Amino acid sequence: MAKPRHVVIGTAGHVDHGKTSLVLALTGIDTDRLAEEKRRGITIENGYAHLELPDGGRAAIIDVPGHERFVRRMLAGSGAVDVALLVVAADDGVMPQTVEHLHILRLLGVKRAVVALTKCDLAPDREWLELIRAELAELLAGVFEEAPPVVEVSALAGEGLSELKAALFQAVAAVPPKELQGRFRLPVDRVFTMPGFGTVVAGTLLEGLVSAGETACLYPSGLEAKIRQIQVHSRPADTAWPGQRAALNLSNLKKDQLARGDVLATAGSLSPTMMLDATLTLLPGGLAGGLAGPGLKSGRLVKAHLAARELSAKAVLMERDALAPGETAYVQLRLLAPAVARKGDRYVLRLPSPATTIGGGEILDAAPLKRRRRKPEVVELFKTKQTGAHLDRVELAVRERPGSFAPFAEIAKRADLDRAKAKSDANLLVEKGRLTYLAADVYVHFSEKQALTLKVKGLLADWHRANPFSPGLSLEEIRVKLLPGAPPAAAEAFFDLLSAEKTVVREGGALRLHSFEPQIDQAGDDRAAKLDEAYRAFGFSPPATSAVAPETEPDLVRRRRAAFAALVRRGDLVPLDALYHVHRSHFDRAFEIFRRLAADGPVQVGQFRDELQTSRKVALALLESFDRTGRSVKAGDGRLPRA
Repeated sequence: MAKPRHVVIGTAGHVDHGKTSLVLALTGIDTDRLAEEKRRGITIENGYAHLELPDGGRAAIIDVPGHERFVRRMLAGSGAVDVALLVVAADDGVMPQTVEHLHILRLLGVKRAVVALTKCDLAPDREWLELIRAELAELLAGVFEEAPPVVEVSALAGEGLSELKAALFQAVAAVPPKELQGRFRLPVDRVFTMPGFGTVVAGTLLEGLVSAGETACLYPSGLEAKIRQIQVHSRPADTAWPGQRAALNLSNLKKDQLARGDVLATAGSLSPTMMLDATLTLLPGGLAGGLAGPGLKSGRLVKAHLAARELSAKAVLMERDALAPGETAYVQLRLLAPAVARKGDRYVLRLPSPATTIGGGEILDAAPLKRRRRKPEVVELFKTKQTGAHLDRVELAVRERPGSFAPFAEIAKRADLDRAKAKSDANLLVEKGRLTYLAADVYVHFSEKQALTLKVKGLLADWHRANPFSPGLSLEEIRVKLLPGAPPAAAEAFFDLLSAEKTVVREGGALRLHSFEPQIDQAGDDRAAKLDEAYRAFGFSPPATSAVAPETEPDLVRRRRAAFAALVRRGDLVPLDALYHVHRSHFDRAFEIFRRLAADGPVQVGQFRDELQTSRKVALALLESFDRTGRSVKAGDGRLPRA
């Protein structure tokens, strides 16, 4: 599938510097659609247009408000910008919102820009234009990857538009192609209804492909909806590509169930969170208005703008008590309402009062644990999240699951890797001994395995001291106490691992320490002797184990279990499954009968049952026990002795 170029151009600049008029002149589209915008002559909401590209593609244009009162609306549309179109009026020059918008673009990681010096026909003279150019050169130094071209234009007179288009085309051509694989994500910046269609959401697709007919999930609510139809740049489309402005007609959802700032994405691809680990850079000196004294104090209430969402949060600094303007540090944003994000997303931080942009940074972990401040190990974790290699991030994703195991799907999500790369890294870490693979696609970190092993040993040691006659503690009780969130299959695999390492012994449904031998007194010996005699008499038709010498008092139950365990350890009783035991003499005789029957061909369950004159359950349990111990093999519908 060819990769068409889909790029987002975002305007920026002070109010009344001619952004909307310039977009109209470039595209023929008036982005001011509200009656109030027409009446007041200023942009209030983000407007949308598109620019035809020389290669036949289209660049989406987001025209943002320039007034300081509408910066939060400007931020709602700027998270997906690839190329900035910074508009500066020649008759005014650089103004406060020019500076604020420019720093917002830098905080959002926008790497390319073109400057349109508008209203050049209103400039008093050439010297004035050169002064503005010099001021812009100083202001723009180091903000973008390359110094942006400054093009003099007059939208009303139609001057300089071809040169401006050429500069935009060149900037667009330098934008790397977007990744098409994997999950899609679209931050919602508009919600409306259309007669005959129902609920429609619009936004800029950040990643992945989305097609009509897909089922998507709305985050953070978790509501699901089917995508009925798609429009891209007001034209019907089967698929929307990353970088395109798209409108998606949804079924199953009503308008009042959605809001600007929600995220529509592949079901299961995101996890709502109340915390975000991130870097934070404060704007220099006077640019971080509203920050007096030491700067930003840890724990201050702020507004975090993430994609199209505005979030109230406490900014908890990890390394210090306050951050001065111009400095960078690690921060945990503790949100007052759930949100979703992905590693690498950019955000902007503003003060709620006075409403001022003070800084921003990059999300390092979109589902972190709560952190304790000023701990060296916590700072190291943040460094790994910021600069660590893939392998480090996968290991960290597993290690940060204390008291439980890490399902692979969660590992891939937390490490922010595609499943194939995450699986490769996880397997390599298993080879290096850093991770252990358990059942059900679950991993445990070696440090967590060590900690859990010590907990199991401590729990069993306490049990043995209090219950010297018991053969062990039940697996279920251990799982509930130590592994409450682990999948049962993974817990079983962990217990089997401890058994293979000779840390514990697993007998039936219980565990005991490998170094522990259940005590058995004279009464226990007598009980064991009676059980031995009973099972000799049962022959090939033993009752269910729980029906043998039933007890009601806990101490008597433990002693009966101890007697059973003693007979199993001595080899006098053979456990067939959770229900049945048989005496060793009958087990051996049953196998000889099986071998004799097999001389005429594979032995069927019914045939074996009739020969032993027992129940089908016991006959099948005996045959399956032969299989487990390597004495027999399946042969069609029957079994044969292993050669």
